[in-house]
Amino acid sequence: MSALLHGVALFNQREWWHAHEAWEPLWLAAREPERTCYRGLIQVAAALVHWQRGNPRGLRRNYAKARPQLLAVEDLATIIALRRLRREMDRFVITGATPPPLIFVPGG
Repeated sequence: MSALLHGVALFNQREWWHAHEAWEPLWLAAREPERTCYRGLIQVAAALVHWQRGNPRGLRRNYAKARPQLLAVEDLATIIALRRLRREMDRFVITGATPPPLIFVPGG
């Protein structure tokens, strides 16, 4: 399993901190546009860690950083559905509706 998909599995198990940690080496080694993709995923995971800890302000602040990153690369994503994640995170942050989103892997 690739490190990206390992992070996705952790994210979908609500292990957002561990997903963040799985993606960080990828982000550090990546070049654009992949670097922006990993940065956005890490920031989404960080936002959800804040939510998990009862910090809605941290959720909103971190997602505000993540959203432009996801928008910048969502049309380039082939392994994971970034557009879907962004839309579901928008809904989650705006409405507070639970559960938090999962990352969809087309054909996965």
